[in-house]
Amino acid sequence: MANDKDFLLKNAVEVGGPTKVTLGTVTSNNIDLATGNYFADTPSGTSTYTISNAGDVQSFQLEVTGGTEEVAQNFSTTLYTGNGSTQTITNGIDLDGEGGLVWIKERNNVSDHGLFDTERGKDYRLRSNTTNSQTLNSGWVTSFNSNGFGVGSSNSSSGSDYASWTFRKAPNFFTCLTYSGTGATGHTINHDLGCEVGTLIIKRTDAVNNWYVHHRSVGGTQHLILDQSGAATSYGGTELTTSSTNFTLNMANNITNASGGTYVAYLFAHDDAADGLIQCGSFTTDGSSDASVTLGWEPQWILYKGTAGGSWSLYDSVRGLDTGSGQLLLANSSLAEISGTGGIPTSSTGFTVNTGETNSTYIYIAIRAASDLDITWPSSIEWAGGVAPSAPATGETDVFTLSTDDGGTSYVGVKTADNLS
Repeated sequence: MANDKDFLLKNAVEVGGPTKVTLGTVTSNNIDLATGNYFADTPSGTSTYTISNAGDVQSFQLEVTGGTEEVAQNFSTTLYTGNGSTQTITNGIDLDGEGGLVWIKERNNVSDHGLFDTERGKDYRLRSNTTNSQTLNSGWVTSFNSNGFGVGSSNSSSGSDYASWTFRKAPNFFTCLTYSGTGATGHTINHDLGCEVGTLIIKRTDAVNNWYVHHRSVGGTQHLILDQSGAATSYGGTELTTSSTNFTLNMANNITNASGGTYVAYLFAHDDAADGLIQCGSFTTDGSSDASVTLGWEPQWILYKGTAGGSWSLYDSVRGLDTGSGQLLLANSSLAEISGTGGIPTSSTGFTVNTGETNSTYIYIAIRAASDLDITWPSSIEWAGGVAPSAPATGETDVFTLSTDDGGTSYVGVKTADNLS
């Protein structure tokens, strides 16, 4: 017979029988082959895989599901057009389970801003451009959902254009809380931000009063007012101190700590790590009114204000950040959107701005843009066809089979399943 050779069959798998699969672990993008031969991972953003503890001859499979970039789980700019009735705004942010803040502004008409948070409840509106106490109106936001929020007719005037910004409560990004004033100095309030407080915004909800803003670049001896365009001012002494777990009010006044007064606090993190989501800093313009800010990443949302005076300028990438197309809203004003402002040109590492004011200092809050899912594979993998496969899209699942016969020095890789359902 042509094939009557003797051979040794080792570790055979019975045809039609079970295949032994041991689910291994992927930790910090490292595929540890000592733990199994089948791995499942849901990376987000840019991921660089490594492989460790390969046997002399070994094959394994990696199931990769495209995840949602971290910043996209925590923040969203969503535009919508009013229909005169209720609407559901789907933006992927879990407000129902995690909590957070929804900030809405009508773009094409003069109207007040509306801020709604899960701590006070959906029916209570605050306005960043006024000193008003919170108002009860069930027609503004109708629900906080697991993937966005609902609006009623008051936030959905027929034919009107709206911008909404959603901030999810998340460590190292944003949190919100309510508290009651004591009328005494040294009032400490705990929070769950878990890192340095970049910006703290406080509003009394039961009475007319200004919005108090503490920013790390101004320090604890001065504050700004969100509903005004004035300069940073001081009550005298250290007004407040912050830590990664609490803030302490060293004053007893109506704006932050009146006895029996009720307050809401919005805390924005400052995280200068390479993979951080948000930074709160400052910049100073030159003699041509220009400034360049290095963040280490591209921003998608920027709020800034001059410490010597000027409005609170609010830009986002959905409405337009770039030169010539910048769509400006003012957090301290009911004015409609201002077009063609020159915008804020961005790069992969930050932004530049021309404020029109020379040699002036500004504070800002900047949120990182979401990056597309991208996988960097080890150079030791030789892919079928000579080209590494692209990463799966968000929610899509692909399977990759990799084999080595030299103890992990080199691998042969094949994409063996595409977009599994």
